[in-house]
Amino acid sequence: METAVNKKQWIVTSAAALCPAFALADNGYFQIGYGAEARGVAGAAAASTRDAFGGASNPATTVWAGDRFDGNLIATNGVTSMSRAAGLPPPLTGALDVNTSSTNSWVPLADIAYSRMINPDLSLSIVGYSNGAGTSFRGDTTTCLAPAGTTYRGNVLCGDGRASTTIQQLTIAPTVSARISNSFSVGFSLLIAGQLFSAEGLQALAPQSAAPNHLTNQGTASSFGVGMRLGAYWRASDTLSFGAAWSPRIRMGRLKEYEGLLADQGRLDIPENMLVGVQWSPLQNLSFLFDYQRINYSGTSGLGNRPFDGTALRGSSGGPGNGWKDMNVYKVGVRYQVTPALHVSGGVSFNSAAFADGDTASNVTSPATFRRHYTLGLGYATGSNTQWSIFYSLAPAHTTASSSVLASAVATQLAGSPTVAGRETLATRQQSIGVQYSLRF
Repeated sequence: METAVNKKQWIVTSAAALCPAFALADNGYFQIGYGAEARGVAGAAAASTRDAFGGASNPATTVWAGDRFDGNLIATNGVTSMSRAAGLPPPLTGALDVNTSSTNSWVPLADIAYSRMINPDLSLSIVGYSNGAGTSFRGDTTTCLAPAGTTYRGNVLCGDGRASTTIQQLTIAPTVSARISNSFSVGFSLLIAGQLFSAEGLQALAPQSAAPNHLTNQGTASSFGVGMRLGAYWRASDTLSFGAAWSPRIRMGRLKEYEGLLADQGRLDIPENMLVGVQWSPLQNLSFLFDYQRINYSGTSGLGNRPFDGTALRGSSGGPGNGWKDMNVYKVGVRYQVTPALHVSGGVSFNSAAFADGDTASNVTSPATFRRHYTLGLGYATGSNTQWSIFYSLAPAHTTASSSVLASAVATQLAGSPTVAGRETLATRQQSIGVQYSLRF
């Protein structure tokens, strides 16, 4: 039996679909909105002109916002529950089974915007906004198989130490916004993007990597890219306005330290995305907002390529990704001006699944399982030109499940033919809170 266990160990350590990239916040790794004003209405901002964050959503809106400064601080907390029931027979019973949660921590994010009117119909602004999150599982949660028929305690991926991935992105967006009629404006943002990425505890994936020395535990890698965002805004009447924006894929530089993990020798591009929205204000103090957003994750190899299936090594050209699909996001919000100084808001955001349930095992460390966000917001003007805004958002846990690749690999060896076995589940719950200070000049 010892020989059989040895064979199974090699299958386990080379199992296919443990394809980690990073844990993501909100709609994939896009925030649901930028600035507390937008997040208070579930991110519906395509047709809103309340602040200078247009460069992060629709640059055509900024010319209507005037001279102003907006600064927003956010704290995001997400906890992922992960379980695996391998169902292996004696003497392997209990091996690979796990029921654990990621370590609980708050991740800080920040957004900032400054806009200046050059003339009554032209504004220049600069926006800085961030995306990012991380997931970390302890290093002693799983009984893993080792040579000579022994076992050891490893992380959920049967690697050494904690299983952890982190991504941080910062985009600086110089923006020009021009009013070309009394009711219509256009805008352009140059997107200068940088990102930091790190991964730990993924040693078990080495047999399936084109560059195993650049797979895990390589510290923090960085890369940069340049893109753009185009926008249009139409104020159809005093009560109705429309907005639309589009940003093509931003090709980021290689994350060379992780060229054995991420497809195409370490590329992690920012996906093409588009946004359309409407704001309807039937009363002077009441507004309803609706946005539709499309994020084309399938066009980025690091996320959109199909999970590992043995046809290509990790990190290779056209190599494995996470099986992420294009995401459709629907945002609905309402804002009510209670008094001249106080307004309240609320909203809900719905999005399609980032990946199919069958790819759950490929997304253990990128568990973007969110399907809904509920938000509340409040703003209070402390003076004629100053305002404080706060928001709170909650993304309830949504569970995805699939067969276990690790358990299936062992069951296949035992049966001598392809066998599907075990079950893995992922569920992430996230909450965020933030505060924004706004100053009009």
